[in-house]
Formats: sequence, structure tokens, C-alpha cells
Amino acid sequence: MPSPVRIGLLGCGVVGTGFLRLLAERTRAIEDAVGAPLIVTRLAVREPGKRRSVDLSGVSVGVDPMAVADADDVDVLVELMGGAEAAYPPVRRALERGRSVVTANKHLISIHGDELEGLAVASGASLRYEASVAGVIPILQALDHGLRTERFTLLVGILNGTTNYILSTMEREGRDFAEALQAARELGFAEADPSLDLSGADTAQKLTILARHAFRVPAPHGSIPTEGIVGMELEDLRQADRFGYVVKLLGIALRTPGGLDLRVHPAFIPKRYLLASVRDEFNAIYLRGEASGSMMLYGKGAGGLPTAQAALGDAMAVAREARLRGAVPPGTAPGAGAGATRRRPGPLSAEDERTSLDEIQTRYYLRLLVEDQTGVLAQIAHRLGSARVGVAQMFQAPGHRGEAEITILTHEARDRDARDAVGAIAALPSVRRAPRAIRIFDL
Repeated sequence: MPSPVRIGLLGCGVVGTGFLRLLAERTRAIEDAVGAPLIVTRLAVREPGKRRSVDLSGVSVGVDPMAVADADDVDVLVELMGGAEAAYPPVRRALERGRSVVTANKHLISIHGDELEGLAVASGASLRYEASVAGVIPILQALDHGLRTERFTLLVGILNGTTNYILSTMEREGRDFAEALQAARELGFAEADPSLDLSGADTAQKLTILARHAFRVPAPHGSIPTEGIVGMELEDLRQADRFGYVVKLLGIALRTPGGLDLRVHPAFIPKRYLLASVRDEFNAIYLRGEASGSMMLYGKGAGGLPTAQAALGDAMAVAREARLRGAVPPGTAPGAGAGATRRRPGPLSAEDERTSLDEIQTRYYLRLLVEDQTGVLAQIAHRLGSARVGVAQMFQAPGHRGEAEITILTHEARDRDARDAVGAIAALPSVRRAPRAIRIFDL
């Protein structure tokens, strides 16, 4: 009987519980794939005495994550507790000791990923974080192996299951934003505090990781221009439908003549796009490469079991590496034979330099509530023209109580010019409320 690979687990929430359940239910399949059993020897949680729905017999349960990272009876650290600052010390310590680490923590990797990968390389350990991006979709494995040498020109992703569920529910059922958010909470797709999801920050953290793997460029945490879906109104989705679009929160990475364009924001996308059909808690990543052409990866992006499955896949991979590492001849360089520690991005070329959001070319959807009187349209058109923004389509709803609602789709313009035009329109006395402005993404 081969010696088991011993796991130290940090966190036993929804994902951690799912991880333990999968380990218990798939013991034989895991052992066949790895060549040895995987067992959890230690667990760190906030409330050790809490009753749980999984069997923890034989597991040493405590409150100190550092004690797990320092334990001699742990071969692989699996971090599923979340929070960058809480997770960083034990993850760093485990890697320093040559222990491989699996994590689902996109916040941790988006901030400390470069440093932690450097530690993994130096100690001969592996650092895997497939579960940190797009749930169960094996996107990092694809980018780091089969597509390693591809030169991508475009990556567009629906990377947050919570916001996609909210937008899908609003569109399908005619609910307003608050009602759709409550429905997401009831199904477990939204946290008690969903601000990271709704603000777009969660998507930006994932795009930070994807940019490093798909384009081999650094994207420092917080450097990606980000807008969320807070304030999205049902009427915006209805207007999108009128013009042949749907609304999605997108993470975008695009090579342009001016450099690499990285951004996160809600966007109108044409109904003909495959991404337009991605609904509810599902995620998808659309890629375009010079050799491979277009492709899309699709799967569940929210929920405990999909994320737990991705983490289990990584744990099995590093367990296989740990067994291989035990057979490496003395004197071999650290990590030789493992072959799975992710390589760090190389030097930047000029075409990989970042381009500013101000300089990108894009179209906009604008919705305005104005006084229903002569000359208002001329004032709006003048503000747009002065900013070098042309009108492609316009729709005016029938006036009511002295007010009229105007919807405008612009021609392509520089993003800064379009935003300047929106600001100038908002300042008009005849405009009753701040204009709604959403970019149109159509390549």
C-alpha cells in the first residue's frame, strides 16, 4: 500500500466542505489517478467546536493556519479560507518549507502571485490556483500547457457567477436589481456582502491572473480600470434587447496597435455572440489566437462543489508531483521532474505595454431623461459633436408629464471623448438625471 499524501486544509466553509466531501466520495478514483491515497491530517478553522456535515475522524482540528503550514505531517497545503492577508502568511510559510500549495484565493494571487511563484520555484514546490479563476473551467491548465506557445490577440470573459446570475434574472424574469440580488443570495450565489462581486473587483482580480497566463504580462493588483453593475436598471436591459444586445459584466484583454487593453465593465454585446448565451451562475472565457483561432471555455463559476472540484484537481496534480519528487535522484535541481510549477512571465515587448482606457476606441449606449421641449435634442447633439462623438442610432420614447427619455447609440469614439461628452450632457439644465452610459463591445 503506497504511503498517503497528507493534506493540511485551511478553511471548512462551503468550498472546504465540498472539498472534503469529494475526497470521501471519490477515494478509489483519486487513488487510481494519483497512485496513492489523499488524506486530510490537519484542518484550521475559526470555530473548531462547530458541528459539520463531513466526517473529521482522524483529523487534527485547530484554529491556527500557521500551525498547519509548519506541521511535519502535511505534504500539501490546501488553502480555502479566503482573504488575502489572512492566507498570505501560511501560504508563504508552506512554500518556504518546500510544501506545495493549492489555493482558490484570487485575491491572494492577484496581489502576491509573483512573489509566491518565485518562492515555489526556489524551494522546488508547486503553487496551483486553478480554482481561483472561473470556477470549474480548467483555463489555467489550458493556457499553461496546450496553449502555452499561442499568441493571443483577445480574451473576453464572463468571470463572476453572481453578477451573471443577477443580470440573467433581470433579463429573463423582468425583476429589478434588488430583487435579482436577493434571489442570488437565496440560492447561495451571492455573499452576505456582495460588494466585491457587484463592484467588478472580483472580475478584475481574475483578469489580473488571466493576463499573466494568456499574455505573459504583469498586471499589478488594482491597475485594471474597473466598473461594476451597481445601479444597473431593468430599462437598460430592455433597451439592450431593443437594439439586439444583451448586457454582461466583462473582463477584457485585447491587443491593440497602442498596446494591451485591460478593463472590466458591463457592456452591451450582440446577441449573436456565444458569450451572450452564457446565463445564470455560469462563466465563459472566449479566446482568439493567431494559430488556434477562436475558442470558448464554459462552465459553472459559482457554488461550492464546482470550486471544490477545481481545487481537488490541483491537489491531485501536486500529489502526483510529490510522488515523482520522491524519486528524483540526489543532486537534481529543486523541483526537477515535477514540471507543473507555473513559469513566471518573461520580459515585456513593446506591444505588450499597457494602453490607457482613455485612448481606446469604443461605442456607447446612452439613456437620458430630459425636459420634453424644443431644442433639447440640438443641445445634446452639439455636446456630442463638440467631443467628436457621432450618433449611430437614436430612439425617443413618448413624452410623459413634461419629460422624455432618449436612447442613443454612438459611433466609435475615443473613450475619454465619450466620457467628456456624457459629462457635458449631464450639466445641461434640461437633463433631469445623470445619463446612463454603458459601453458596447462588438468585435
